[in-house]
Amino acid sequence: MFRYNLEAAKFLHGILSASYTEVNFSIDQCSQLLEKPQKENHGDIAFPCFQLAKILKKAPPLLAQELSAKLNTLLEKSSFTKVENLGPYINFHLSPEAAFSFLKRVYEEKESFGKSQIGKGKKILLEYSSPNVAKEFHIGHFRNTVLGQSLNNLYQATGHEVISVNHLGDWGAQFGNVLYAYLHYGSEEELKKSPIDYLTKLYVQFHEEQEKNPELTKEARLLLKELELGDPKLRILWKRFCDLSIEDLKKSYSRLGVAFDHYLGESFYEDKVPALLQELKEKNLLIESEGAQVVDLEAYKMPPCLIITSLGTTLYAARDLAAAIYRYNRFQFTECYYVIGSEQQLHTKQFFQVLKLMGYEWANHMHHIAYGLYRFKDGKFSTRKGKVILMKEVIEEAKEKVLSVIEAKNPSLAKKAEVAETVALGAVIFNDLSTDRVKDVEFDWEKVLDFEGDTGPYLQYSYARAASILRQAENKGHKFTGTYQESKILQSQPSAITLVKHFGRLSSSIEAAVRLQKPSIIANYALDLAKNFNSFYRQVKVIDENASKEETQAKLCLVAGTKIVLQNTLALLCMRCPEEM
Repeated sequence: MFRYNLEAAKFLHGILSASYTEVNFSIDQCSQLLEKPQKENHGDIAFPCFQLAKILKKAPPLLAQELSAKLNTLLEKSSFTKVENLGPYINFHLSPEAAFSFLKRVYEEKESFGKSQIGKGKKILLEYSSPNVAKEFHIGHFRNTVLGQSLNNLYQATGHEVISVNHLGDWGAQFGNVLYAYLHYGSEEELKKSPIDYLTKLYVQFHEEQEKNPELTKEARLLLKELELGDPKLRILWKRFCDLSIEDLKKSYSRLGVAFDHYLGESFYEDKVPALLQELKEKNLLIESEGAQVVDLEAYKMPPCLIITSLGTTLYAARDLAAAIYRYNRFQFTECYYVIGSEQQLHTKQFFQVLKLMGYEWANHMHHIAYGLYRFKDGKFSTRKGKVILMKEVIEEAKEKVLSVIEAKNPSLAKKAEVAETVALGAVIFNDLSTDRVKDVEFDWEKVLDFEGDTGPYLQYSYARAASILRQAENKGHKFTGTYQESKILQSQPSAITLVKHFGRLSSSIEAAVRLQKPSIIANYALDLAKNFNSFYRQVKVIDENASKEETQAKLCLVAGTKIVLQNTLALLCMRCPEEM
């Protein structure tokens, strides 16, 4: 849509320059004010007159009417059929020929359609997933992981260079707990049989025992201190637990289509913490408080940032500080984003502020991408209590439910298990990413797997329907040529015009999703795309034996173009598209 936004901005600039000497709007300023109308029948590009009206001291609706009349005299041989005012807005209506230029671009650009280079030259460091090792991959990690990967996809789609980091929780207090549990009531046989499941059970068991005997907390911390000091037996055990965990995590990531440039856990920064502590001392930032070492943040209306416990062990704030310094020195990022739950807002503010106090200007380019929780009927879950909902269990249950639908509706479908896996993953991922990230995700099986609602299966079924139309056409001797086909008949079909116009909004939707760091914008775009396609399918007979060859090819061109755009869109959301369902 950028090309037509620019054309509308030039028209506006020309009228303003010629008619209103007190207005000094550039073409770029006009372009920045343009927006999408709230309703489809209101046009394709809207210009709000509020700023202009204030300068000219006129009522916005009257100014919009005045400008619309002037603009309509300039539209001959333009990309617009008319300009009209609706209240304080000037609305531009694209011509059918201009609308179908988006379909032509789909075939020119294929998998690159919708992408841009607005981020070229910018380096983004993105930290996401970051689960604690020696624990099962649960649904809370799932949200962080798919949100982070989708943002990674979006940044890459806008030309940014992205460095993805998985900051594994492979150090700190939780390891003292797991080590204590394994050494006191662990079983080598059980560990070999099912490593991560067993380590998770040990973690839960430790906290159950801790509630009966609070002294265990101190004993686990002492074990952690021995680990930090380099006890060889504890180091061997710790390394083994980490290796087993990473091996298990990579299986989950592979299933989700997630990949990282770097696995740099907290332990990676262990040898970098002493230099950090020395720097904090030299800059007079580290002070003692009740036996612990902290950075005072009272001036910034925050509690102190805890760096070293009274037992002398480092806290994860120290490792986060060391990690940030290392990352900037190594990668020289333009912006650094932490995909972390909303409950960690204070922690991120604290360590960002400490970096600023240390004199690092680049700390102003560090940001927290917060997100809400997963909520099932029994509320928030806790690993410590053993009420954890595992990602693999959710996916397997979704897969079973999808298989039952397939058996009922399409029992002869080839590769049923593979399709069920694709749809199950898409269903759970879309339920997550279609939710505004700052809100909690409500998980309801009936909603998640609804093939007719605003869901992942609905989108995947729309793609499969397009694929099915193309197969049916080929079976009837109407194989699509695979190239763009222009058709005056289609350009007179309202549902076809609406569909191709929506193609043109993909790029601006991606840019908005990047600007706000909200993949939910892409999810909403995908739903509108599928609805527009299904509306076209209902209103236009694609395979019509009475139609000319040229008309049929043009219709198939639009169907195949929809497949390309929908696949490009869902790929941004970490979703795959089945050819048949």
